[in-house]
Amino acid sequence: MILKYAPRNLDDKFSMVYFRMTHDNCWSRITENYDVMVHTLKLLPFKDRDIIYGLFELKVRGKHTLRDFMRELSRSGTVKKLVGLSISELKGNVYIVDLYETYSGMIQGKLSDYNSIFDFDLVKHGVEEKYAVIPSENVNDLKNELQSLGHVYEFRAKYFPNFYEVLMPYFNFSPIEMQIMLEAYNQGYYDIPRRAGIREIAEYFGLSKSTVQEYIRNAESKTMTSMKLFKLMNDLKRL
Repeated sequence: MILKYAPRNLDDKFSMVYFRMTHDNCWSRITENYDVMVHTLKLLPFKDRDIIYGLFELKVRGKHTLRDFMRELSRSGTVKKLVGLSISELKGNVYIVDLYETYSGMIQGKLSDYNSIFDFDLVKHGVEEKYAVIPSENVNDLKNELQSLGHVYEFRAKYFPNFYEVLMPYFNFSPIEMQIMLEAYNQGYYDIPRRAGIREIAEYFGLSKSTVQEYIRNAESKTMTSMKLFKLMNDLKRL
């Protein structure tokens, strides 16, 4: 199926793409042999140096599995240097690893070439599952490039109206909403159990409880716009 795009306005300018593929000659194929899941936290591509700095989280079942996986990872031809490994503070079987990998021939290199402004992935059983937001005019070219890197099981694309919401626009929040949300966080309003309530936050700002509650509700509603992104990701996967 050939996707045709004719952007007419801002709503058509960017599209979300979803694809699932095996990537030949990539360290992600190592996950075929281990009970490991990998998620990218941050990637910094340096095309002129042919490297990508990556920060990943690994969910691993057992320290022996981790040891064997890391040993094979270090020997991969596409990993130039393993920088570090540490246990996550969030969960005992989750680890954080950072490394340098090659730029050329990597999926992230292609996404960078086609101006991705957002991407999300999960790698397991040797298969890479990715979402990205790219200019609509680049969708077909990206699909063709991916097919040259391995076997693409699925590839879907959909216009992404208001694409800038994935960038968490700062001016979406009023200054007072931002101040109240930060103070609520600092005082432990969002801790479990809560260390502070609406009354304490209202006293801090010298405002009524109802006013502070309204500001918090408005800010939380704006924060939840990220759910629109996850809904689109889910809908696209199920097309």
